Amino acid sequence: MSNFDIKRFASVALWQYRMSMKNVLSFTVGLSFAYLGLLFTWLYPALKGGVGEGYASLMRTVEMCTLVYLITIVISGAWIFADMNGKGKLITLKMLPATDLEKYLVRLLSITLGALAAGIVAFLLADAMRIVVCLIVGVDYVAFCLPDFLAMFFTNADVPDTVAGGAGHYPAATNFLGWAWCFWAQSLYVLGGTLLRRYQFAVTSAVHAVLFVVMSVAVVFTVDDLGLFVTDERNGGLFCSVGTVFAVIALLNWWLGYKVFSRMQVINNKWINL
Repeated sequence: MSNFDIKRFASVALWQYRMSMKNVLSFTVGLSFAYLGLLFTWLYPALKGGVGEGYASLMRTVEMCTLVYLITIVISGAWIFADMNGKGKLITLKMLPATDLEKYLVRLLSITLGALAAGIVAFLLADAMRIVVCLIVGVDYVAFCLPDFLAMFFTNADVPDTVAGGAGHYPAATNFLGWAWCFWAQSLYVLGGTLLRRYQFAVTSAVHAVLFVVMSVAVVFTVDDLGLFVTDERNGGLFCSVGTVFAVIALLNWWLGYKVFSRMQVINNKWINL
């Protein structure tokens, strides 16, 4: 089998869905409690008998939840093959009647789209529990915050009285660079999760941290005022160019991940899947 076949791809996707549903549910519940912990930082004064926090404070908490959501999506790539920790599971995966490309794409899409969907469901569960507690203790703002959560993540919506002081929208080129960075970081975790057999998250995070520090130092020594620099629309061409480079490198990382997977054997090196 050398050609991509949508029917085989769908069959592998269905098999992957059935095999990973328990892990997805556990992940969703765990992330929901993480969101709930953040939301309770807003509820804590009311639960202690003090004056309830305002709407702006609640939105800042939701904003922190979107940050957790983004980080979760980025680092989820590290576990793309984390469940293939035994010969039996690896043999089962490699022996599926589909091409390596079809199996790799199923894994890539399941870990990426799975994290996207699970994160939203987890926030909905946490938000529902927050509303129940609000109704019990008589706190205002019992409306669902899911629309605000989605708007903060998927659009360039303003957040009232945020840490940025309600400064408004970032330029489109700045947003493009930020999303391109996240895309690249996620692809780096996918490559690390595919290449490494042990400590995928730790090693990839260390590499990411080193690269981030190096790039940050370079920016600090070349930019006088970072706040003005990222909001200056005259730098749009530069931001789009750098963002495009990150996007291309991200696609390269995904392709390298596929090449590693296609060469993965049942018995591999102790540390890497080659």
